[in-house]
Amino acid sequence: MLIIGVLLAGCGDDEQTNSANSTNDGEPANTMTQDTHTASDDQSEGVTADEKSTTNNEAGTQTGKAPIEEAENVPADEKAAILAVLDKQVESFNNKDVEAYMSTISETPESFNYEEEKQYVQKVFDTFDVSMKPLNPMIIKYEDETKTANVFMNMESTSKDLSTGKEVSQTTRQIMVFKKEDAGWKQISLFAME
Repeated sequence: MLIIGVLLAGCGDDEQTNSANSTNDGEPANTMTQDTHTASDDQSEGVTADEKSTTNNEAGTQTGKAPIEEAENVPADEKAAILAVLDKQVESFNNKDVEAYMSTISETPESFNYEEEKQYVQKVFDTFDVSMKPLNPMIIKYEDETKTANVFMNMESTSKDLSTGKEVSQTTRQIMVFKKEDAGWKQISLFAME
């Protein structure tokens, strides 16, 4: 839902956006965040360490963006499978195919409700012309023990309100968390920022 929430930020007025975007309830649109699949220190480091680095200078502490690096421990077949699920998710979203889109989502996600996500996605498809395009997706963290992978990308998105014709385009930095289940790799969580 956060992908869609980020995509729709700016469409309609603030009241409409907040009421249609449950992941953003009570938060300003430019500060949307969502926890990844665990709250452990290791997971937080996987997100924070890859997103930011801290340096000291005479004026004090400053925060800057560190380069994003691809994980080196990802087996080639798993990498191909994870990125194929991401491709399927984006393609089905752009084609407004709810069933195909939901087939890429875990039925037991960690940061949202599966049925609410399905209803929300259908509502978005009925209300907006939307498209997404991931730029340079890469797996930045892979854990063989837990069969989880964090995929980083810059997501370009465009949404057009069908009733008003208002169009908004933006790019967000995202980390999607995937878990390998019996049915294959599925998205279980998402972290995004502008």
